[in-house]
Amino acid sequence: MTEKTHSEGRSASVGKREAPMRHANLLYMMHELSRLISTHFDHVMHQHQLTHGQWWALMHISGHAGATQTELAAIMQMGRASTGKVLERLEAKGWIIRRPDDSDHRVRRVYVSESSEPVFRIMQEEGAKMFDTFLAGIDDAEERQIMAGLGKLRMNAERALGISQ
Repeated sequence: MTEKTHSEGRSASVGKREAPMRHANLLYMMHELSRLISTHFDHVMHQHQLTHGQWWALMHISGHAGATQTELAAIMQMGRASTGKVLERLEAKGWIIRRPDDSDHRVRRVYVSESSEPVFRIMQEEGAKMFDTFLAGIDDAEERQIMAGLGKLRMNAERALGISQ
C-alpha cells in the first residue's frame, strides 16, 4: 500500500466516523435548545407564581380538553400520581375542572376553567416575548426551512416509535 493510498484510506475512515457525530451534534443541539426554552419559560413563569408542572399541564389540558388523568399523564410524559398532584393543585386554584365521564362515572375528564383565562393571557404574552427573543435574526424563509426540517425529523421519530399522527 502506498503512502498516498494509506492516507486516503485513513481520511475516508475518519470521514465515516465524523458523519455520525455531525448528526449527534444536531440532535444534541435540539435537545439543549428544548432545555433552554423550558428553563427560560420556567424562570419567567416563576415570576407569576407558576411552576413548570403547572404551566406544562395547563398548556396540555387546554390542547386536550376532556382528556382523562391517565391520558394527560401519557401526553405530558409524567406518572399518573405526579399528574394527579399537579391536577389537584390546579383544581385548588380554580384553574381546571374535573367532571365525571358521561358513560363511566369512575372516569373524570379534565377541562380548563374560565378563571384560568388570566393565566393563559400571561403565558401567551410571555411566550410572545420569548419567541421574539429566541427567533431574533431569523427571517421568515429561514423559519420555514427550520420548520420543514424539524417536521421531517418529527415524522421520522414518530415512525420509528410506531406513533401515527
